[in-house]
Amino acid sequence: MKLYETTIIYDPGLEETRVTEEVERVTQPIAQAGGEVIEVQRWGKRKLAYIIRKRRDGTYVHVKHKSPPALIGEMDRRFRLNESVLRHLTVVAPKESPRPVEESKGTEASAGASAAAAE
Repeated sequence: MKLYETTIIYDPGLEETRVTEEVERVTQPIAQAGGEVIEVQRWGKRKLAYIIRKRRDGTYVHVKHKSPPALIGEMDRRFRLNESVLRHLTVVAPKESPRPVEESKGTEASAGASAAAAE
């Protein structure tokens, strides 16, 4: 199973209880397919970058999960059929690895100056 991140933008007119029901509709099939919901983040109501279906705002929900790849196609189909979903996106989550610390150019310049001064 792969690690996925799914971001869903719901209609801003949905009540909080309805948004909770919609999130359950997303997480239940993942568990039934043998997957695991790792984290559900509710980002709340935010302004959209552009108007979608005459809406300027949307309610954002972000779900991080481990799922079988076959389930992603089924989730996509369900999102397209759901009238309360304005947009959705599922991506394979990047593997978390420690990033090396990069030195800034200012640090390199000062290091070179101190080396020249030492000579």
